[in-house]
Amino acid sequence: MACGENALIIGKTGTGKSHVAKAVAYQAVQHGHKVQYIETDDFFNRYALSPPAQREARLRAILESDLLVLDDLFLSRTIPDEAGALLQTLIHQRYKLHRSVVVTSNRIVQDWGTYLGDNTMSTTILDRLMHHCHLLEFNGRSYRLKEAAETLARKTKES
Repeated sequence: MACGENALIIGKTGTGKSHVAKAVAYQAVQHGHKVQYIETDDFFNRYALSPPAQREARLRAILESDLLVLDDLFLSRTIPDEAGALLQTLIHQRYKLHRSVVVTSNRIVQDWGTYLGDNTMSTTILDRLMHHCHLLEFNGRSYRLKEAAETLARKTKES
């Protein structure tokens, strides 16, 4: 984190992306770092509805943290224009400050321009995010679906 390195965790739903991001955040806190964890869809919606003073305080806290975790980016595919501008600001400012970002998403980066509605903004965000980045790709079956199938199979067998 001292070098402002980032991580981009991409993969299918239920493969453990958020779990890994939370584990990284937990370890950072255990080592005395300030961490901001954000579930992006909920955050963008609440931020847009917040009064300006509250937005400014929230933005300051995010920028001052050592690690920012943006979980499930583009979960609902598209985000409002204001949210895209906020995302660009967060990534750009944290890049300038050499502060780390972990992003999880089940959307491939080639499609981010579509979800943002702006290819230039997408390129700007990815340029800064990927400069000092560790890319992790998660594949396989969903742990939740696997667990549900095993439970169903057990119940069927017991019947």
